[in-house]
Amino acid sequence: MKPITVVTLDDHHLVREGIRRLLDEDPMLELVGEGWAGEQLEPLLAQHQPDVLLLDVGMPQSAAEPADPGENAFRLLPALAGLQQRYPDVRVIIVSQYESQVLIESAIEFGVCGYLLKGDIFSRYLADAIRAVKRGERYFSEGISRRLAAPDDRGEIQLTRRQREVLQAIAAAPQLTYAQHADRLGISEHTISHHLRQIFARLAVSNLTAAIVTAARLGLITLDERETDSREPQVR
Repeated sequence: MKPITVVTLDDHHLVREGIRRLLDEDPMLELVGEGWAGEQLEPLLAQHQPDVLLLDVGMPQSAAEPADPGENAFRLLPALAGLQQRYPDVRVIIVSQYESQVLIESAIEFGVCGYLLKGDIFSRYLADAIRAVKRGERYFSEGISRRLAAPDDRGEIQLTRRQREVLQAIAAAPQLTYAQHADRLGISEHTISHHLRQIFARLAVSNLTAAIVTAARLGLITLDERETDSREPQVR
């Protein structure tokens, strides 16, 4: 029987090393490629055409410089939308420390088949998760299952018109820098940052990815998959 082929992207060396060791111990699982930045995703998938992709959430977009919230962070949802369009047969498992319920649910809506929390000692579940998603099933570690079962008590949340405009602009064109967005909107880069701090506070999130996911789920902004591109994820 042919082994299940796997590609992994994670910016933590020890996590990649752990995944490599676990897969090397199983003759039916084969790690065929690995990376540590969002820009490597498309080349790795094009080269290896894996059965399963293990994908981190909080890694940088570019391998050449450290992650920066404003300029160089991986945008998960546009990447997932691109995967659905170009690699529909690749099963995606998120391996992450982030456990926001809206992020988890939105990732699932964008085609993710599994979600493992690093804090759940994911090594216990990794081989089973890979096999399960290859069979067409979904697989979640214990912490994620609890999150999905928890009630959503956020209540009604509102953003101002300008806050929605700023967040919508960034969601629609994630390849642009804050300075470029500011120029398009006719405001300063400082004002962009101020709006984002206010948005984070109102949505009770700590980063741009979570803000976009939460606002989209609440109907405050829209995510148009047709405008996404796997080369574009940069900010969170």
